[in-house]
Amino acid sequence: MKKNLHDLFEHYLTQNQSRYTSQKKMVVTEILKTRRHFELEDFLSRLRQKNKTYSRATIYRTIKQLMDANLVQKITTLDGKVFYEPCRDQKQHDHLICKKCGKIIEIQDDVIEKHLLDYCAKIGFKSEYRSLHVYGICKQCL
Repeated sequence: MKKNLHDLFEHYLTQNQSRYTSQKKMVVTEILKTRRHFELEDFLSRLRQKNKTYSRATIYRTIKQLMDANLVQKITTLDGKVFYEPCRDQKQHDHLICKKCGKIIEIQDDVIEKHLLDYCAKIGFKSEYRSLHVYGICKQCL
């Protein structure tokens, strides 16, 4: 049975002697409503527009805990912008990132997956999660 992000995060926090507060639950709920990669400042602005007033420290701390639990992924573009996204039940998570416009394209390719799993098996490495970032120029910017 698949667990949702709330259940997984609550389990992680319990295992790490931390509480799943109402503020953390609200942050997770808002992240789940986000259907694309997001920057923290935009996320904070969206919360403020909904009259949700949580400290910047609470948001940052919750995002950090979600990353530590492998439930949220951080993506850094070559120009230094940082984006986040939930890791929605994926063992693989690959991105093509345009160096000019910053567009992030998600890819899932079984051939890449098979090659990497075969390589890990060949060298005796147990893969648990992966994130591949390929930087280049998208077709709109070429």
